[in-house]
Amino acid sequence: MDKRAFIFLFNVFFFLLDSIFNFNLDIPVYAASLILLFLAFLIPGFFSLEKYSIYKIICFLFSVSFVVSLFTVGFNKDSLSDYLFIMSFFGATFLYSSKQDLIKHHHLYINIFFGVCLILFLPTFFGFDKNSWGDTISVASDDIEYNRSYRQGIFRIAHVAGYFFSYLLLYYSNTVWKSKDFSLKNILVLLGITTIILLTGSRTPIAIIILSLLLFFFRLKYIKVLIPFLAFLIVMLLNVEVLLLYSKNTVVYQYVSLLKTMTVNFPRLSRVIIWKSWWSEIQSFGFVDFLFGRGLHASKLANLKNIGSSIWFHNDFLSIVYSYGVFPLIAYTLLFFKIYTTHKVYIKDNIFIFCAFSGLWLSAFLNGFYYYYPLITLYLFFAMVQSEHKEVFND
Repeated sequence: MDKRAFIFLFNVFFFLLDSIFNFNLDIPVYAASLILLFLAFLIPGFFSLEKYSIYKIICFLFSVSFVVSLFTVGFNKDSLSDYLFIMSFFGATFLYSSKQDLIKHHHLYINIFFGVCLILFLPTFFGFDKNSWGDTISVASDDIEYNRSYRQGIFRIAHVAGYFFSYLLLYYSNTVWKSKDFSLKNILVLLGITTIILLTGSRTPIAIIILSLLLFFFRLKYIKVLIPFLAFLIVMLLNVEVLLLYSKNTVVYQYVSLLKTMTVNFPRLSRVIIWKSWWSEIQSFGFVDFLFGRGLHASKLANLKNIGSSIWFHNDFLSIVYSYGVFPLIAYTLLFFKIYTTHKVYIKDNIFIFCAFSGLWLSAFLNGFYYYYPLITLYLFFAMVQSEHKEVFND
């Protein structure tokens, strides 16, 4: 089996174990598996990482910042998990981008992953749901942002389910489009995945798909598509009150409420509140802080102080500069540019690959990407890229 496929299945297996174990407990099964992978990535040639020397430099940058935070803030398991996840993001990118032949049978592996996702999500319809937020959709409240409904089954959080099924939707849509097999079975599968994405209640996947589509069609040759698309959004905005009325007590409500909040109560958006907290904290940074950051745990303590909730900044770029410093931020940002420049011929011309790539950096900005199991989601993106041409990984 190809090493890249092995890594993917390894991660899917431990993700499944982690989800099952942590339905009632709190055991870092997946994070522990990442320790093993991270150590394996550091062995020269063990997994044939592309640009291994660059990967070592990046590991050094993040590791120094992580160690500094251990002395300044102390050890915290969330900080360790964050460090492992961001190292897995870089590791996955360098691994999956390696100049090797096509990954054989990757469609089979992704079908297995799809099956695992269904196993984890479908129990929600039988009363098994590890819901961290509860269901406030029917609560009488003047704060429409408070009314939410989430479904996640045995997934740790609904956002992960939303991310996974969104990338599965893009992958299978690309497969159906390329094969021109618009059979009833395939259409029902795509509609089923879309329904699950909506039911998760996570608004980020919906937002990044819509924004990605807008960016893709924002070209002169697609003006005929962009105009009705924008017209539809304008009609929705003009009739948002009607839409809120008819979607009341349904999961659709929280998607419509986002439109109203953005237009009439923008400061209420959770991202605005959290990012204001980041801005107030970053103003107290000194030279050493900008160089090494203060650690993820410090960011949670800062938000607990500023907004009354111990959460992270929900933006990879803000979180990295706060937790690790400026140079790790540069490394993270440049990696997106590297992915684009290497595969731009396919990203620019394939709508599904474009949405998958845009989803990486858009989700990183609007919510977060590297903390959402990148060794799994990136495999789907690179599988789509590989399906275009066997020489895609050549510089």
